Amino acid sequence: MKSISYDIDPGGDIELILKRPNKQNIVPENTTQTAHGTPNNPKFPNPPCFGRYQVFSELYPDGENETPDVEVEVHMRVSSRHLILVSRIFRAMLEGPWKEGNTSSGPIRKISAEDWDAVALAIVLDAIHCRHHDIPTEIHIGLLAGIATIVDYYQCSEAIRFHYKAWAQLGIKHLGNYNAIVLQLYVSWVFHDENEFEKAAGSVIRHGTGMPGFNTHELPVSGILTKLDDIRQTMIKKALEALEFLQEQLTEEGGCESRHDPDCTSIILGTLIREKRRLARFNPPLVAPYDGHSLGWTLRRIECFDLPSNPHSDDSYLDTIESNDDGDYHPCTIQARLKPSFNEIHLAVQSIRLVDFKPKYTRHENF
Repeated sequence: MKSISYDIDPGGDIELILKRPNKQNIVPENTTQTAHGTPNNPKFPNPPCFGRYQVFSELYPDGENETPDVEVEVHMRVSSRHLILVSRIFRAMLEGPWKEGNTSSGPIRKISAEDWDAVALAIVLDAIHCRHHDIPTEIHIGLLAGIATIVDYYQCSEAIRFHYKAWAQLGIKHLGNYNAIVLQLYVSWVFHDENEFEKAAGSVIRHGTGMPGFNTHELPVSGILTKLDDIRQTMIKKALEALEFLQEQLTEEGGCESRHDPDCTSIILGTLIREKRRLARFNPPLVAPYDGHSLGWTLRRIECFDLPSNPHSDDSYLDTIESNDDGDYHPCTIQARLKPSFNEIHLAVQSIRLVDFKPKYTRHENF
């Protein structure tokens, strides 16, 4: 067995042994078949190790977060005093009735951890011991997610809050795809970053395509995603119900709202029925729970419904159709008739709040 030593406090009374480093799989995988095909699933490897973290370079061959074939342990020398001050989990391990550690071999006690990303754990422990020099000032989302899982498990967010604020201010590097957004969602939840959480949650609702084909592996975010997916389903249902309501309204009304023209109403109704049939032919089917369909795609598809030709020989109608960048449509269009309902959907997505996803007993400072 190969051993890597990393002394955070050379005079410390604790040796933390990380077994099976880098074995934790926190990278989401999306296998959902959508109307656009199968999603891309990047790996989010750590950046190269610099400074004092170069000692871990051999754990990341070819830029991947995988340990070499030989079995490796990482031995980190730390101080129990620092651990106990910042983490009630460490306090229970070191002081509680079920405390860990072998005290029979002298003043150095040994505690163990498994599977954590080695660099992520080193950064967290450095921050706990106030060794802020050499902690990266910029960070990639994969490494930050690894840090967040450790912070979440040991409940020590205060120790690294300063660094998180700096990383968030500079901008956390990621590819911007859905899986990266899920990682950012979890990170912002752990650090109680309301701004980032609400942005990430809105993106998940708009771009998520359902839970059955989405595997979070060991990333503890499935509970949050399930709640957000319930909102996605509710909003898609609301959009489709708006189509049904509009069809009933057009069937009953005597003429359009603009000119009270029955021919205009008939044109809009015919267009709506045809477009609804097109929606019904999509694969996978656009039926509850709407797996394979995102809210954003559903709304865009409806907003792209055919625009009828000018029923009134109205110049303002043509002007509105040809210059609708601001989202305003002539009243004699499906898009205009649906706008109030769609505005309610957008408002509901923008109204997501972090406090609704936190245990009621948890208290944090706001960013």
